[in-house]
Amino acid sequence: MFWFILLSSCIAIHAQEGLLLDLHPAAGPQFFEESLLGGTNGNNLKSEFDDVTVDSLMDPEGKPIHEPLRAHAMVLEEELRKEAAEIQKIMWQSEEENEQEDVTAATWLWTLFGCSLVVSSGIVPAFLLPANIHDFLQSREGQRRLNLVLAFGVGTLLSDVFLHLLPEAYDNHTDQISIGLWTLAGFLSFYFIEKIGASTEEGQHQLCAYMNLCANVVDNFAHGLAVGSSFLVSTKFGFLTTITILLHEIPHEISDFAILLRADFDRVAAIKAQFVTASAGVLGSCVALSLHTSNVPVIETLLPFTAGGFLNIALVQILPELHEDRSPIQSFKQWAMIVTGVLSMMCLNNLSF
Repeated sequence: MFWFILLSSCIAIHAQEGLLLDLHPAAGPQFFEESLLGGTNGNNLKSEFDDVTVDSLMDPEGKPIHEPLRAHAMVLEEELRKEAAEIQKIMWQSEEENEQEDVTAATWLWTLFGCSLVVSSGIVPAFLLPANIHDFLQSREGQRRLNLVLAFGVGTLLSDVFLHLLPEAYDNHTDQISIGLWTLAGFLSFYFIEKIGASTEEGQHQLCAYMNLCANVVDNFAHGLAVGSSFLVSTKFGFLTTITILLHEIPHEISDFAILLRADFDRVAAIKAQFVTASAGVLGSCVALSLHTSNVPVIETLLPFTAGGFLNIALVQILPELHEDRSPIQSFKQWAMIVTGVLSMMCLNNLSF
């Protein structure tokens, strides 16, 4: 009997010490809940403590137990949520103010200056030609020289398609099937216009020149968008973009001038045509500055359409005519000029990036 009473007393003392340990604040919220709610059977006892406030609980030393950590964490989370909402609201207001902010006069002037440099690249080849260019082109040697320049133009046109227009279209548009369809549409449209628009060789040359000018209008408009949006970022970035476009356009403008000469354009008429197409870049830069962006949705369709047109001009209208010269030496020179055009555009693209 004595041993039974002693064993019961020890068990009671240990149980009381364990309960007091669980009630101590250092035990934390988790031990506090498990001790009061009885572990797995706490659901039955939880209702008994719903009406008891935390401040009414006392530790063994007679000090009140403070607010649990869980409630404190919920208060902090709510405060952080309110601060994040205020920060986001301030950011939206700043973005709206930046969008509504007018473009400065200096940005407009620097953009127009950069566009004037791009426009000048279209008329520079005219001043490199001799005064008697038309008389020279009437001779056999002149025709061969012109064919070499046209071969160079084939290389630059193909490079412009596969190294510039199509990559830019793929970067701005995620639907690859749509880009392919618009490229085919441009190729077939130019082919259809050529078939119904001219019946003689001279008429085909003139029609090819006009179609090339139309395609260049779209290409230069896209360049103007790039120049305008770059000057919106900073003057330094705008000039870097302008230099990049100039390096890209110089060999392309030489090929364009050769296509105009093949269509019997004189020097003055060729300068006027090149000036009109290059002025589309000024229009593109004005659109970019007005909209504060270069992301014009129509470009996503016009760029692959223009690429298809350039493919038609290079492979259907110019290259077959170059094959008419059966001289092995002349054919090798033409092939070398095509490769030179491709390599020059590739090197300039690498310098640009």
